[in-house]
Amino acid sequence: MYPNKTFSERDTMNNSTDVGFVFNTSEGNIVAAFFVALLMLLTLVGNTMVCACFYYYRDLRTICNYFIISLSAADILVALLAMPFWLVLQLTDMDEKSRSVFSGELYSFWASIDILVGSASIMNLVAVSFDRHLAITAPFSYSESLTSLRAIIMIVALWVFSILLCGLHVPSVKMAKMRSAYQIGLVVVSFIVPLFLMFVMYMKIYFVARNQALRIGRNYARDIKATKTIAIVIGAFVVCWMPFFAIITLYALKPDYKVNIEAYKAIKWLEYLNSFLNPIIYTCLNRTYRRAFRKLLLRPSCCTGRGSSERLNCVQSTHTSFHMTKAESLSHSSSSVSENGNVCIQRSTKMEGTRV
Repeated sequence: MYPNKTFSERDTMNNSTDVGFVFNTSEGNIVAAFFVALLMLLTLVGNTMVCACFYYYRDLRTICNYFIISLSAADILVALLAMPFWLVLQLTDMDEKSRSVFSGELYSFWASIDILVGSASIMNLVAVSFDRHLAITAPFSYSESLTSLRAIIMIVALWVFSILLCGLHVPSVKMAKMRSAYQIGLVVVSFIVPLFLMFVMYMKIYFVARNQALRIGRNYARDIKATKTIAIVIGAFVVCWMPFFAIITLYALKPDYKVNIEAYKAIKWLEYLNSFLNPIIYTCLNRTYRRAFRKLLLRPSCCTGRGSSERLNCVQSTHTSFHMTKAESLSHSSSSVSENGNVCIQRSTKMEGTRV
């Protein structure tokens, strides 16, 4: 996502033939570019590992993880399609001369793609919250309420919605009146409404877990742990996205507003940081995914220097070990909140887990 700033998209489109642009490789710009490049790499690695675990381990192919994979796909696209443009701009002064670094069409493509992948990432966060809310507040009807087909339809719908938001960007650039309305609408549907929905759903999750803890006499220390997890989820979303949407709101209300370039770089970096944090928050804090990560990382090392038959046995052993440990972790609870904040739902011959 990208609001109008020192050099705007419409200026770039109108002056794409200007020459005289020079990269500024000052120490500050190089440091900024380094951190963007590092963030891009870490985002790709983290989200790719989530997708790899989902692919290699069948027990992770649960409905709740459909939404996690969709979220990871959106964050991978952020790193592949949005961050590289921002990386190039770190080596400019982001002034009037810098507008010629991209052609008008390329700049418009980046701005649109930035909105698409950013909106998709946020909508997937809401979908994850909805899935976990449904699993914990209605565990016995969860299997019937959210089937695989319905989950896929939800994922397709949120991506289509993100594409529509992206499509409205191009005409908004050309029409001044529409531009402000579009920016305000983007703030409402991509930040205010998602934040409200996530807050309400996670609060309901906490109170359901707390009430259940009171009924079974569970230690309050575990409730504190669940509260911390919820605070991390909501806090990361607010910290990463609120500054950016605040800037968009200022531009919508005051089109000639000027923001400090260094401040804007930091705000934009926070926006992209969310794509790196998502796999940490939604998978690394989950015991089952942590176990899968360890198994995935051990696959090459445990099979190095062995024959084909030994490598096959190694891989099979890794899969068997993962399935056994997962089954053990799920065997202690059915339709209840477990020690590490997971809720286990009995579904025919298998059990599925989703984390608070």
